Amino acid sequence: MGTRRILIADDSPIETERIKKSLESLEGAEVVSVEDGASAVTECKRAHYDLVLCDFEMPGLNGLQVVRVLRSSWSRLELPILMLTVRDDVQTKVLSLRQGANDYVTKPVEPEELLARVQAQLDLKTAVEANIEARVRMLEARKLATIGRLAAGLAHDLNTPAQFIADNLVFLQKAVTGSSQLLERTRQYLVGRPEGNAPFADEFHEFWRQKRVGYLVDEAPKALEEALNGVLRMARTVRDLKEFAGFPEPQWAPADINRAIENTVAVSRQVWSSVAEVSLDLDRSLPSVACDITALKQAFFDILMAALERAPARAGIGHAAAGRTMLLRESPATAVPLHMTIRSRHLEGAIEIQFRDNGSALPADLARGLRHSASTSDLLELMNDQGLGMAYSVVAIQHQGELRDESSPGQGATLVVRLREGVSSPRARQVHTAAPSPGSRRAS
Repeated sequence: MGTRRILIADDSPIETERIKKSLESLEGAEVVSVEDGASAVTECKRAHYDLVLCDFEMPGLNGLQVVRVLRSSWSRLELPILMLTVRDDVQTKVLSLRQGANDYVTKPVEPEELLARVQAQLDLKTAVEANIEARVRMLEARKLATIGRLAAGLAHDLNTPAQFIADNLVFLQKAVTGSSQLLERTRQYLVGRPEGNAPFADEFHEFWRQKRVGYLVDEAPKALEEALNGVLRMARTVRDLKEFAGFPEPQWAPADINRAIENTVAVSRQVWSSVAEVSLDLDRSLPSVACDITALKQAFFDILMAALERAPARAGIGHAAAGRTMLLRESPATAVPLHMTIRSRHLEGAIEIQFRDNGSALPADLARGLRHSASTSDLLELMNDQGLGMAYSVVAIQHQGELRDESSPGQGATLVVRLREGVSSPRARQVHTAAPSPGSRRAS
């Protein structure tokens, strides 16, 4: 959990000091105090706060007025407010809650009660924020899945006309080659001007010169060759995109991990080719692994993109973190390009994929989350990352594998994906978990 900012609005310096000392025991708490209601409203609009403790009676705006003003901008979940009051009657408490306070504490405050109520509100706010972020990530995942399906459908629609164009270009290539040979042989035959053909030969040579037939004969096959190469390249890109998107639908089945890596690198080439170098060192003896290969390719893509985002100075990259939109610009001539090596190998009962780059190390919070001894808070920090968090979810949760950081100090970053052989699909695991044991009442 990061720093939590708490605002105290109380016109009693003695009471404010007592409350601040109590709150200092909260881990990561930053406490700010003001002496009247108007200052509290101004401070909330000026800076972000996670909790407000507001005195019921203050000069200028009283506590109820402060609550009403703040509630016009923030809900109870967005900005919790605890009312501080010397009154212990039910009417005051009910009025405070109805005006928008989340809770109340009677003065003089008891430190233990205060800390318990403050911690409860902060924990609730944290849980709400985590829930909202989880929903946002779920929506992003659905959006990506929708884009993937649309891209796969588009790739399918483009594949047929691309094949038609390629076939017609091959036909034209053969036709132009044959016609060019015929025209060249005719020209050479007429150069000697055989008897009786002099007028035709002169007319033929004049037509050859005016229409630049010699230039066309030389360049037409080259143009067709380039066009054919371009169409074939487009067809390969369409096939790679279609394969990456998992068209028609992703499914849990044995898959070639090496091919998935190659497909991911090919599809993402346009993103990294101008700023990075990616080399593959793949073990061709890898067995097929039962998995959701479409999800794994998305995880590989996220790991590759995360490496680019960590090295803006080296590779000349900027990015918009909210939408993970890569904005590439040309690197300075003296900049060292980012280089990544993707290595696969077969271990006993598992397949390991290593992503090693010469960029900067992972941020500390993400590195902690990718260790075996990661705490719950470290994992939450990791899951909040839109790139590596999604990759971790696919590898560690969906496929019961491992995604860990094996970087060495000063030697860039190394992320390792380990996939165990023989892992069943999530649906099969749910069925197995839900199945009653033979001795249970449900089985009888």
